[in-house]
Amino acid sequence: MNSASTLGFPRALRHFGVAILTALLAALPSGQAASPTTPATVNGRVTDGASGDALSNAIITVAGSPVSAATDLDGTYTLQLPPGSYQLTARYAGMDDMKQTIEVSAGQTATRHFSLVSSVQKLDAYVVRALRAGQAAAIHEERHAPNVRTVAEIDTFGNPGAQAGELLQRLAGIAVDGSGGQIGAVYVRGMTQDFSSLLVDGNQIATSGGTSVTNGNVYFGQVSTGNISSLEIIKAPTPEMDGNAIAGYLNMRTRRTFERGSGRIVTFTAGTSWANNHEDPTVPYRDRPELDLASLTYSEVFSLFGGKNNVGIAASATRNIGNGTIIEVGPRQASAAQTGFFVPLPAAGEKPQPLARAVGAGQWGSVPKQSGDLNLGFNADWKVTDSTVLYMKTTYSRVKRRSGSSPSYFRWKLTTGATAANFLPGSTYDLLEARNGTLDLESVLYIRESEGTAVSGGLEQKFMAGTAKLTAEASFSRNRTMYPELNQLFARMTGVGWQLDRRGRDPWVPLVRQTAGADWSDPASYTVRADSQLISYSAPAMRWGGRTDFEKNFFGAHPFTFKTGIKQSNFYQKANRDLYYYTYAGPATTPATGGTKPWVGYNMKMTYGAYGPFPFLQLPRTGMAGDVWADRNNWRQTSSDVWNTIYNSTLNDVEFTDRVTAGYVQANSKFGPLRVMTGIRLEETKTSGSSYTRAAVSAATNTNLGTLPVEQNAARARANFLEWDTQGTKYRNTFPGIHLAYSLGTNWQARASYNVSITRPSPANLLPNMVVNEEAQTISAGNPALKPYTSDNFDVSVARYFSGIGQISAGAFLKEITNYFRSFRDTVPAGANNGFNGEYEGWTITQNRNVGSARIRGIELNYQQQYTFLPGFWRGFGSFANYTFIETWGDFGSLVGYTSKLPNLTPHSWNGGITYAAGGLAVRLLANYRSEFYRSTATGTLGSGAGVLPGTYNFEVYQHSRTLVDLKIQYSFGKRYILLFDVYNLTRDYGANDFAHFLGYEVPSYASGAGTSYKLGLTTRF
Repeated sequence: MNSASTLGFPRALRHFGVAILTALLAALPSGQAASPTTPATVNGRVTDGASGDALSNAIITVAGSPVSAATDLDGTYTLQLPPGSYQLTARYAGMDDMKQTIEVSAGQTATRHFSLVSSVQKLDAYVVRALRAGQAAAIHEERHAPNVRTVAEIDTFGNPGAQAGELLQRLAGIAVDGSGGQIGAVYVRGMTQDFSSLLVDGNQIATSGGTSVTNGNVYFGQVSTGNISSLEIIKAPTPEMDGNAIAGYLNMRTRRTFERGSGRIVTFTAGTSWANNHEDPTVPYRDRPELDLASLTYSEVFSLFGGKNNVGIAASATRNIGNGTIIEVGPRQASAAQTGFFVPLPAAGEKPQPLARAVGAGQWGSVPKQSGDLNLGFNADWKVTDSTVLYMKTTYSRVKRRSGSSPSYFRWKLTTGATAANFLPGSTYDLLEARNGTLDLESVLYIRESEGTAVSGGLEQKFMAGTAKLTAEASFSRNRTMYPELNQLFARMTGVGWQLDRRGRDPWVPLVRQTAGADWSDPASYTVRADSQLISYSAPAMRWGGRTDFEKNFFGAHPFTFKTGIKQSNFYQKANRDLYYYTYAGPATTPATGGTKPWVGYNMKMTYGAYGPFPFLQLPRTGMAGDVWADRNNWRQTSSDVWNTIYNSTLNDVEFTDRVTAGYVQANSKFGPLRVMTGIRLEETKTSGSSYTRAAVSAATNTNLGTLPVEQNAARARANFLEWDTQGTKYRNTFPGIHLAYSLGTNWQARASYNVSITRPSPANLLPNMVVNEEAQTISAGNPALKPYTSDNFDVSVARYFSGIGQISAGAFLKEITNYFRSFRDTVPAGANNGFNGEYEGWTITQNRNVGSARIRGIELNYQQQYTFLPGFWRGFGSFANYTFIETWGDFGSLVGYTSKLPNLTPHSWNGGITYAAGGLAVRLLANYRSEFYRSTATGTLGSGAGVLPGTYNFEVYQHSRTLVDLKIQYSFGKRYILLFDVYNLTRDYGANDFAHFLGYEVPSYASGAGTSYKLGLTTRF
């Protein structure tokens, strides 16, 4: 809910500070002698008896008493009990319960350690034990968490060099875009990443797309699994967490050495990978096997400064070369859905026949070799005393162009004018023939580099015999993502006749053949297109902040835990882009001179060899043989080029900042079989966006006039930008929440949860900039006053837990969203008060605005089990399956009205898999499905001139369903060596595939995929 509270935030935070100070003073020992009723303190540590690793969140219960405790990350726990004799029980999923008796007197401090063993895991080889232990740990944490969350230990899915997103996609409620182990977009409970936040150890890290300001909520390339111990999806945030994630938080937890026993552990993985995308040998991307994966992890616990096992170090270094080759198919390569067709007027009673006037395809990769990612991690813990811990966590990532590598893409685009004269009579949707086509070939050097750093550190201080804890932490992260070179070069031929035949063909790869004109495989048929662009983008981002939390446990007839804290976080991002336009001025490229033959770098048959060969120009500014840019005299900047350079370089130079100040209180307690957590969070958000104020359209002296001298046209371009304008907004939100968990018996549990959360707008939507298209008479405007979505979230579920490591659960959720914002197109009215001082009358303006409400509701089913209770061979099997369904609804008043179509929300998603683990062998067959979902609606006309179907039509764009199937095999040679073999995307499905629905047709628009890829490696532990 949007806060209408009269409580001022500075004053509110002072109240929080007073509450913390009061709690601290109450926690200090009084110095008085113990009375006969003074409680005794019991503490200790719970570990895995096989490995010595600490078991965090193990549950210690006291027979006949409501008192219980959960262990910290280092396995320690603290209880307070009245004087007497007790039986303590330590429980952890997948482990055998352990009981101990203890007798304590008033004011006494006693210690009881627990070393748990597992009859399920103890006879298995290391790789099998790790898989089962990881799954058991995840189930245990989910079961005992105060809120709704899904957890996965890294060991559950193997391969230390895999991307974190590739592992995350196996969890309940998760679907992804991407394949080949490289994950892009993530959908939590069917909602896009705009509704989620990516955290590392609870802190959001700075991420950047490199081209514009953005929240960058989800980006997995910055952290490798070499430094990650587990992943969790927090679907119902507690008051101590930020409010900015309606779908949930994706939290990656890094390794801390206090989670395991003493000693040194070093693991090293080396491997190779290759891809099979079934391309023709003429394609210059060859993903040849080499040392594609090298991963080193090190951890050790030391006894230093007079302590015992009190300093822990964990470090990792991973270099990974993934499958970087991508195939693009579909007519969107050449034209958008609403402009890609001509529809002739049908005869009476006949069905309209949309005729494709655009077709194309593309190919991404690196010539001649792929570049690698580097990830480093270093964590340190120092247990100064039994009550004081200092810690530091760091990660570093780098994606840089490899020496001798030229990241690039090539595209061919074939277009024909949308008039009846350009199509043979009788052409149909399935079989058409076009005249007068233009074929463009694009050669683009596409270099993307990224460097990210995240550092956090703090203090954990326990008080009052371990029953109270103060945590203070500061964090900083920076991401420097850029495109130092995005150089575009084009070749063109005209007068092309062509035929498109869909009959009996893959809808993504119809037959396209040339029927007239010069041979499109001959470089003599092409000219070097006059225009060329040298582009560089950068959008560095930073996040920094600090938090202080105080927690106090109270024991007695009704034990409870109280927690409070304050936090401030800051975000800054600046986008710069430089575009330099050039005109070809080199030797004439005509048929008589061989056309583009001197500059051809590749004669390529694309899209599985279905199209071409096409003579693509050599990649620009690489210096390789045939590079037309090798001779600078081949290019010049005309007066028009200068205007375009200045105008387009300045247009999207922007800055954005936000500051979130927050405070919270929460408490949790247990009433017999019922556990309750409740609390409230307050947040104040201040945003500020900056961009250039634009000149009005009436200033005709600002337009591009190429007949003027360069200096005068440059001045006209600069005159479009008047001054650097900064605007912002401030809003406050209140986030109450309550989470209930009820034990229905030994292995049954029910949950119910209510909380409030928001999703903040993308910074790009909050900027005060205005992009004007004089030719189309359109305006795209930001909205600095845009408020976040606010959602009331409800969750209910019931779960059954299996003693043989497993669970089955069913749940439902509802999200009631207000302040929903979406894009609207309006006509600028007349008059001096039209918002533009009377300018732009009649133009079309597109802007996001808060309007109306939306509802997202769904169900979630989850099952997983290791069949360790079966005899012999069969005890090695296990399986898992989860399914998420959502339906959506929106009401946007008179502007749009009621709709069941909200963009980018996936109705159905599921995961499933079969595992086998025995005798050192672990095999996983894994599937991930995401159903078709609605993306957007565009409008357009269906051609020009006589004989065209009249009117304007809607083009509804959907992303088609897809299924990814992966196979992972590991074999352990004792405890020291593990052989791994992964196969990604056995189905060869596309990672992204859009269709346009209109006139009763489902028309392919755009798809991309990486084919099937393989990874082979060896891990050794010493």
